[in-house]
Amino acid sequence: MLYFLLLIIAMIVYGAMRYPEQFGGYVLRLTHTFESTLYGFTPHYKKVDGIKYFYLQNSAQRKMHKTETNVASKTSKPTLLLLHGFSAEHTVWLRCAKTLAKHYHVILLDLPGHGVTGYDASADYSIPAQTKRLAGFVNALGLTKGMGKVHIAGNSMGGFIAAQFALDYPELTASIICVDPAGIIPPQPSTLQQLALKGRNPFFMDSPEQFDAFFALTMAKPPYFPNSVKQFKAHEYVKNKAPLEHIYHDFFNLEHMLDDKLASITCPILMLWGGLDDIIHISCAKVWQDKTKAVSIIWEDLGHMPMLEAPKQTADEIIRFIG
Repeated sequence: MLYFLLLIIAMIVYGAMRYPEQFGGYVLRLTHTFESTLYGFTPHYKKVDGIKYFYLQNSAQRKMHKTETNVASKTSKPTLLLLHGFSAEHTVWLRCAKTLAKHYHVILLDLPGHGVTGYDASADYSIPAQTKRLAGFVNALGLTKGMGKVHIAGNSMGGFIAAQFALDYPELTASIICVDPAGIIPPQPSTLQQLALKGRNPFFMDSPEQFDAFFALTMAKPPYFPNSVKQFKAHEYVKNKAPLEHIYHDFFNLEHMLDDKLASITCPILMLWGGLDDIIHISCAKVWQDKTKAVSIIWEDLGHMPMLEAPKQTADEIIRFIG
């Protein structure tokens, strides 16, 4: 028995050393599967208008206190839809969703062009198109039945989509939580935008060696990632350079920016921002706050992805906001 255990360990070590990026992908998938199951989430697919969406969700029913009567209308949790940013996927919200799942029916979605939902070279990935698709997904799942509206939290591009959704579908929107959102012309350019203006957009990689510099821009306090996982992600970015360029140029369209539309959002808004954001400059936060009267929280020690850098802290603010 000990011999076979040592053999398995030796094979794992050999695989990690011989094929680090493939091993990193395996470790990443295994970790996400384990965490999602541990937190009470199950994987699902839903085909809507030709797109096969992948998402995780927990139970829509809350546990009733022993003193409560068995009234069905009292058992439904409010629905909270979590949207990732450009080039990311649903897993960036997973550890934050662990806390949120105790209070809400939480859905972690891979947006079209990303993750398991996948990329279509013929698709339009502009914000209006993505927002329209999201409304189709919400309606197809019947998410507004019972509770009436959905809460939407989005990071970066996901925050842009959440705000556009609130504008286009106010009848479906209970509130939005925008975490370091894209969507306006920044008063001051971020580190990433300065590089992009020089023709060196860090999202688009020709070599895996470029990944570390990009990764350093995404978070001020990143969680631990093994080197093998970073190598896997680096190769993924290189492999997906053309799709990422397509999606980016569709969504980053000045004609679709929200600068003149923010004041028209009628639902409650929570804005969370990391003061050390190198992707979207913190100067954008004041524009959002002034034009929307959003509840605004800025964490001076965090970067572009607070839900990954400080998942419990981020979840607690969302819970305090939604109730």
